[in-house]
Amino acid sequence: METKKRPRSVLVGAFTLLDALIRHQGEAGLTQLANSCSLPKATVHRLLEQLTELEVVERSENRYRVGVQAFRLGQSWQPYPRLLELARGQLRGLAAATRASSVLAVPCDGRILIAAASLIRPEHDLLLRPGSTVPQRTGRFSPDWQAEHGLVVTEASVRLPTGGTVGSIAAVIAVPRPPGGVSDAVARTARTLSAALVNQPTQDDRDRRNPLLSRQGSARL
Repeated sequence: METKKRPRSVLVGAFTLLDALIRHQGEAGLTQLANSCSLPKATVHRLLEQLTELEVVERSENRYRVGVQAFRLGQSWQPYPRLLELARGQLRGLAAATRASSVLAVPCDGRILIAAASLIRPEHDLLLRPGSTVPQRTGRFSPDWQAEHGLVVTEASVRLPTGGTVGSIAAVIAVPRPPGGVSDAVARTARTLSAALVNQPTQDDRDRRNPLLSRQGSARL
C-alpha cells in the first residue's frame, strides 16, 4: 500500500510547490515556499532539488523560480484544439478597438482561468496575465472581485462546434469609464472566434495540403 501512496504524495507536493511559486509571482525562497505550502523545509528542499534537476524549477542563489520545462509544458496546453492560436489575434483586435484589456477566460477547478490575454493597462499584468485565476459566480467573473478591483467585466460565450461552451471573451474596463459599445464588440469577437473553431481545417485536411504527406499517401496506394 505504501508503494502506491508515495508517488501520489510526491506529485501532490511538487505541484503544490509550483502553485506556490505562481502565487509568489514566479519566484520565492525556501522559507517562503515552506510556509505557503505548510510543509517541512527539509521536504520542500528535497522536492525543489528534484524539480531543479528536471528543469521544472530553476535556482538563482537562494531563490527558486518556475523553470523552462514547466513553461514548455504550459505552452502546449489547449482548452480546445487551436483555440489559443485563434483567440490571440481576436483579442488583439478587440483590445485595439475598445482600448480595454481583453481576455479569453475558461473554467478551471471552480474558478476562471485566464487562458490568453491582450492587456492594455499595466495594473492588469498581475490580475489578468495568462495562467492567473479569478473567482467566479455562475460561470462568470465574480461581481465581488470586480468591485474589489474597481473593474467592470463585459463577457460573451465562445461556443464549440458541438454547441457547448468552452469559455468566454471578456473586456475589462475601469469603473469610471462608461462601457459604450464594448458589449457589442465583445459579442462580435466571441461569435467570430466561435465560427473560426467550426471552420478550422481538420487534421486530414492539413495532411492533404502537405505535399510530402500527400506523396507518401499516394505511394502507399
